[in-house]
Amino acid sequence: MTRKVSFLIALIVGLYMTGFSQDGTLAINSKPKDMWEVGINVGHSIVTGDVDWDSSFGVGLHLRKSLDYIFSIRLDGAFHAPRGTEDEDRRLQDGNNYGFSNWTPEYKTTFIGGDITMVASLNQLKIGKTNKINPYFFAGAGVSSVTVTAIDGDTEKDVEEELNPDDPWGTSPYLTGGAGLSFRIGKKASLGLEHKIMAVMGRADDLLDAAELHAIRAETSSRDLLNYTNLRLSIALGKEEDKSLPLWWASPLDMVAEDLAEVKARPIFDTTDTDGDGIVDMFDQETSTPSGAPVDTRGVALDSDGDGVADYEDKEPYSPPGYKVDNNGVADIPPVDMLTEDDVNKIVDAKLKNFKVPTPAAPRMDWFLPMVNFDNNRYSIKGTEYGKLHQIATVMQQHPGLRVVASGYTDATAGNCYNDVLSYNRAQASIDYIVSKYGVRRDRFVLNYGGENKLLNPTQGKSLANRRVEFKVATVESEMGRPDCGVSNAGSGGSGYSGNKESGY
Repeated sequence: MTRKVSFLIALIVGLYMTGFSQDGTLAINSKPKDMWEVGINVGHSIVTGDVDWDSSFGVGLHLRKSLDYIFSIRLDGAFHAPRGTEDEDRRLQDGNNYGFSNWTPEYKTTFIGGDITMVASLNQLKIGKTNKINPYFFAGAGVSSVTVTAIDGDTEKDVEEELNPDDPWGTSPYLTGGAGLSFRIGKKASLGLEHKIMAVMGRADDLLDAAELHAIRAETSSRDLLNYTNLRLSIALGKEEDKSLPLWWASPLDMVAEDLAEVKARPIFDTTDTDGDGIVDMFDQETSTPSGAPVDTRGVALDSDGDGVADYEDKEPYSPPGYKVDNNGVADIPPVDMLTEDDVNKIVDAKLKNFKVPTPAAPRMDWFLPMVNFDNNRYSIKGTEYGKLHQIATVMQQHPGLRVVASGYTDATAGNCYNDVLSYNRAQASIDYIVSKYGVRRDRFVLNYGGENKLLNPTQGKSLANRRVEFKVATVESEMGRPDCGVSNAGSGGSGYSGNKESGY
């Protein structure tokens, strides 16, 4: 028996390591993505200890995931309500009867717990067969909440409070283990029969049946065990096209068997190359290519220009497309009708025969000339306006017969007479600047003024747009003399630089 157990353990370890080579690298990847399993269980729950047990029930849920083909992790949550009675009268020799005059105990226990277990499957030795039965065993640990009540007729007492009021056990850890056998009943469903044992640790270990072992009397065990025999219905979660069933329903030897079958089914590689073109006959679509002829990856003689003549026979391997070729692959290209130099000269002469050289156009009389703006109550030229006056002077220099009207204006912040004199001064200052700077004759200017009569910005306050001198090409305008309305002078200014140096003027 010992030899059989040793052999079984060695075989399980060997199967677990088959996927790894001696240097520790993975040799065969035989572990596909698999599904999770969820299940519900219900069954018979009893306590084996000092008091006879009655049939009771338990119920639980579990979630399970494989680690490999043999081992998996399972999470269990359960509720158990074991009961028990003792028909035979007893009396503890140390006199501790939990407060009862006659020891005829009856108890009810509530056990709520959750544990994590390692499950080992034992059906991984089949090859080429679908596993429908899965024997397994498991071991693990968990945490529970236990309540034990001792009953004597109509009297009920909490054992934890009666026996150990100063040190209640509260939640108690426990160890668990067991074995089971599950059967596949559908593509993803399975039904199993399992027996599970739970051993509570700590102060409550011998009080699950409300009776505790005493040193003087040692007829029963010093630890009560919770036994749970149950049926488990389990469902695998996931799509079959994405994941396999949980690996405890498969065998790692199936992958090895499939690989061996595939290798045996492969054809023997034949390296024969009849025409010596470097493409073996197994892949050569033209096994009789002449020696030395260039071929493509299929072993077919190359035809670079696609004219139907293979390159090794084509005297023009790269004929231009769209033309017929002869037996030698040479394209039949008709002569091109090209123009001679005489033809080009005749065309040019014909185009120039009726060509007329355009004469210079007369000076335009509708040019737009820039206007010049002034600071408030001043008629001196600002540095920012020099470029505008330069443009006006340039036009007059290029067209000596051109006469220009310079019309001065103001905003509406003073009286009419004052504004007329100020607008006259601005027009005069602009004309003087061009005459003195660029040598344009004074008689080519016509001085006009309008004061505040033509406001570009209709406001009664200060406006730079209204303080201006406009220039336009003269037609029938005549010079206006200095206003004689009682104002001797208006505004300030003079020749030379004016403005605020810090502001850039």
